[in-house]
Amino acid sequence: MVACGNKYKGFKKTGNGLYYRFHTENPTRHAPANDEVIFLEMSIRTEKDSIVAASKQIPVMMQASRFKGDIYEALSLMHEGDSAEFIINAKKYFEVYNYGQIPAFVKNDDMMLWFTIRIDAIQSLEQYKQTAVDARLEAERQAIDAYLIENNLTASPQASGLYYIETQAGKGSNAANGKQVMVHYTGRLLDGTVFDSSIDRGEPFSFRLGEGRVIKGWDEGIALMKKGGKALLLIPSHLAYGENSAGRIPPYSPLLFEVELVDVE
Repeated sequence: MVACGNKYKGFKKTGNGLYYRFHTENPTRHAPANDEVIFLEMSIRTEKDSIVAASKQIPVMMQASRFKGDIYEALSLMHEGDSAEFIINAKKYFEVYNYGQIPAFVKNDDMMLWFTIRIDAIQSLEQYKQTAVDARLEAERQAIDAYLIENNLTASPQASGLYYIETQAGKGSNAANGKQVMVHYTGRLLDGTVFDSSIDRGEPFSFRLGEGRVIKGWDEGIALMKKGGKALLLIPSHLAYGENSAGRIPPYSPLLFEVELVDVE
């Protein structure tokens, strides 16, 4: 599939007009397939060596080529661990991959771009998603640990991961699943941002405990209290909103609630 003869010394040329030259080649290693995620380092420059773009460790989802001799044809020639150079038509590249916006430096239809690419790793889409989730969860664990240290809190988590820190012992009825409870609360992100407060509304929040009407961290935490008690609930995201956002709460956010159990009916 390689055409002989071209005007770029040291480069080979595919039948689709893509010029390429390998620096490192690992033909026995994994080649990217459609819908796999490629982690690559890439720089783009003009013929006069002006840098157009440079990126490190960017994830790119492999897909079918969108024009002959494009960037995805280039990636299809590579394997994990490879590094190579490619020469691609500038106008076509920007028309397809820059929403039709052609930069001013592209002076004519024949102008070419030089791509230098190294593939560091290739993952399935499932692996990539799990890696991203693991990274978010690790960042969350570090944020919780940092918050506890900064605020001199020495509490240990419950088996679920909930941190329950009693600040005032209650002397009334125990909260228990199935009971209607009234709670005053202020909810914050760990950076101090208040996202909700019953105190600001001047009315406690009422719900039946243990029926899933609130986030899991609340059902578990309030059930540890007695009427008149106050506590801090430090709730990891898997007991709150998880991967979803909610109002001012971003995905994978641990939450801090100052709660007071006003009444147990």
